[in-house]
Amino acid sequence: MKAGDIKKILIAGAGTMGQSIGLSCVTSGYAVVLYDIKDEILAKARENMTKKIDKMAASGAIPKEKAESFKNNIAMMTDLAAAGADVDLVSESILEDPKIKGDFFEKLNKVCPERTIFTTNTSSLVPSMFAEKTGRSDRFLAFHFHPGFKLVDVMGHPGTSPEAVETVRRFSELIGHSPIVLKQEKAGYVFN
Repeated sequence: MKAGDIKKILIAGAGTMGQSIGLSCVTSGYAVVLYDIKDEILAKARENMTKKIDKMAASGAIPKEKAESFKNNIAMMTDLAAAGADVDLVSESILEDPKIKGDFFEKLNKVCPERTIFTTNTSSLVPSMFAEKTGRSDRFLAFHFHPGFKLVDVMGHPGTSPEAVETVRRFSELIGHSPIVLKQEKAGYVFN
């Protein structure tokens, strides 16, 4: 898959990072599915994201006439099978625990299309710690966003294909971020 083929992104984890990543994606013209385990978390995320889109429109950061379509292009789901059914890229921002992440990706592998690239926004773990559990280790890598900056780390593990790294690197540019591509795994990445 090439970056230009990506149309729909699943953001797993509706906390601060998930909301921020979702905003970057949706305001760049992508369909976003925000997944979390509780409806109340998603309701709060929708409220926050709606306010941020309104502020962005008021400040001229995004065209005012597109604000409503951006809001409508965010789906909120607690059903993992429905959330992953037709997505091209997954950005995961759940608990920083390799077992929890591995178990989550194992479930996700069963519901996402074969083409889907899996990424983790981990800031302290390395992808090889749970790559095997993803069922698609060649299409799994770290895609780590830095809060408050338009900067991302793109880091594969020894089994990540160069094509997947390039797709995610280019996608980061399409959503307005500057990528730093790491050639080997390193906990904490560059910026940290």
